[in-house]
Amino acid sequence: GGKAFRLLKAQQEERLEEINYQFLDDPKYRADEDLPSQMEAFKRKYVELDLNGNEDTGEESMSLKRMMKKLGVPKTHLELKKLIGEVSRGSGETFSYPAFLRIMLGRRSAILKMILMYEEKAREQEMPTNPPPE
Repeated sequence: GGKAFRLLKAQQEERLEEINYQFLDDPKYRADEDLPSQMEAFKRKYVELDLNGNEDTGEESMSLKRMMKKLGVPKTHLELKKLIGEVSRGSGETFSYPAFLRIMLGRRSAILKMILMYEEKAREQEMPTNPPPE
């Protein structure tokens, strides 16, 4: 149950961290401001999307569909399939973590950056600011 899932996620985070280091060493991305913290945020978001831990996220992920809906751009199954096809360069119905990073760090990253920003703001609003009632 929970113990096995936590172990699976810890192993996945280690693999994704190795991929992050490859991107951090890549001269193409070094000029990006605040790259290490961006990479950490991208890793957390990808782990949320990749529910089964196989490091391929795609249209089966309801998280992706919910995020798009929250942004006010709900997508049908076919629209998600097309979007993922563009992201994965037509290689299938899923996209890998390196493909996700290339999108987030590349020209076509505006929508995904908006998703991350929106979810971070929503998370900040969820935190109570007042002391608990007596």
